[in-house]
Amino acid sequence: MEAVLNNVPSDHTAFAIADASDIAFARRGAVEAARKVGLDETDAGRVALVVTEAATNILKHAGQGEILVRGLYAASADPYGGYPGASGVAGIELFALDNGPGIGDLQAAFADGHSSTGTPGNGLGAIRRLSDELSVYSQPDAGTAIRAFVQTGGTGSSPPADERLGPVEIGGVGVCYPGETMCGDAWALVADAKGLSLLVVDGLGHGPDAHRAAAGAIEVLHALPGRAPGELLERMHEALRPTRGAAAAVARIDLGAARVIFAGIGNISACVIDERDAGFSVSGRTRVPGSTQSRQLVSHNGIVGHAMRKTQEFEANWPSGGMLVMHSDGLGTRWDIARYPGLSHQRAPLIAATLYRDFSRRRDDATVVVVKATQA
Repeated sequence: MEAVLNNVPSDHTAFAIADASDIAFARRGAVEAARKVGLDETDAGRVALVVTEAATNILKHAGQGEILVRGLYAASADPYGGYPGASGVAGIELFALDNGPGIGDLQAAFADGHSSTGTPGNGLGAIRRLSDELSVYSQPDAGTAIRAFVQTGGTGSSPPADERLGPVEIGGVGVCYPGETMCGDAWALVADAKGLSLLVVDGLGHGPDAHRAAAGAIEVLHALPGRAPGELLERMHEALRPTRGAAAAVARIDLGAARVIFAGIGNISACVIDERDAGFSVSGRTRVPGSTQSRQLVSHNGIVGHAMRKTQEFEANWPSGGMLVMHSDGLGTRWDIARYPGLSHQRAPLIAATLYRDFSRRRDDATVVVVKATQA
């Protein structure tokens, strides 16, 4: 049985944090999102406290940063098991992002009373207690990225609440063009018995018309699960003719064959990263740095719906320690996962958020999605 894993809004609401007044604005927005997905007053209160603590930490330690908020709804059951939507989970995903001094001792930072600024030091420990799931990535002089999830039913009552599919986990960040309320970027993922297909689409321009084009591409993906990426783009080309068109790319991960098949039109970037040898390896008695190998996947010029040549599919290996990163041109392309010590070992949503933090152009819709092979 097929499953649509991302049948929820794929974009986050972004709240800039640069002043104490921004904390209340972000808190109100997060609580409103919590109520929309059905969280009760107790759980919505937890969301409010997490936002308050995270935003306060940003101001204290970094001076400015950003809070991202997204509501997640229950999804249909998936063929591999383990996706929390199958058990009716709904909740709020929160990212707190900054480019401040980072956290020198992350373990100590979780202890109540620890502070580097002379304050009571309850922020990170409080966020952990209030959240159902928490992950943190921080490096000295390179900022901090926090991902918290607050879900229905109280802490620890349900399975971990991000997108998981047995052998892979998925995380994505999507943020609207500044001032817009509808995102022209979108992403969706559909799973079937043999693998999964990921779509990243960027409707031309931004706002409602761009959103309409992106939604049309997602409808095609949902209607034709398991089809080859080239065929899906051809179908999207027909479906999007009445719209302004889009850049779009589909990556099909065949789990049995351990292969990625990719086809793209327009400015959608994609690469497959093999992190199995990252860190250190042993050669005789000498410890030598490991290597991170990546394979760029090529999108052709064109506009899906208006000016598209015949599609071309490319293939790459899907290694056991593999990671697929896809993003719209709202992100710059000069990122290198090897420059982030330990980031590849973080959860997929936090990887996506860190790349968004450092490479979003901030003058367009921006979407980045990470699919990461889970370790046995």
